[in-house]
Amino acid sequence: MTLKERSLLFTVLTSLCNIVITLLVEILLLVAFFMLLRAIPSLANSMPVQIIIPFVLIAGLFVSLMIFAKFAGWVIRAFKLEGKIDPKIVSRYCPKDTL
Repeated sequence: MTLKERSLLFTVLTSLCNIVITLLVEILLLVAFFMLLRAIPSLANSMPVQIIIPFVLIAGLFVSLMIFAKFAGWVIRAFKLEGKIDPKIVSRYCPKDTL
């Protein structure tokens, strides 16, 4: 495989992992939010809930992006992919001081 093919494969696989991580984080945050709402029955069907849910989802996206960046950097270092994939990808997920 060429450098370009390995880089493409890495990008596709990490994109799939990113989708899975995002779904898991979003589901976890929503479950936690609804469990919190269960403790306060008067808020269960109110307008604040409808306003807060989008913010919970956006927070989940940011959290999943941070987790994914750390995960991708770990994969690159753990499997020693620094010389096997495009240097632009390596520099994106592994800053120079962590290599």
